[in-house]
Amino acid sequence: MIQSNTHTGASLPRRQFSPNIVSLNMANALVGRTVDLLVGSHRVSHGVVSGILTEGGKPRIVVGKSSYDLRQILTISPV
Repeated sequence: MIQSNTHTGASLPRRQFSPNIVSLNMANALVGRTVDLLVGSHRVSHGVVSGILTEGGKPRIVVGKSSYDLRQILTISPV
């Protein structure tokens, strides 16, 4: 009798990424890009992302002299 002991799948440890780490990486990728942002309920602001900062552990992008939540981004222009 022949016994086969084959392993059909690799069991690699799963990496758990915090949503804040992913958001921070996304915000970093926006530096230097031009964005359109929703400010208030009816105003759109346009500018280049000059940096990021964190507030309450969540990243915010800096455009001009103001900072914005990532959820305010309407469009991102390609580099």
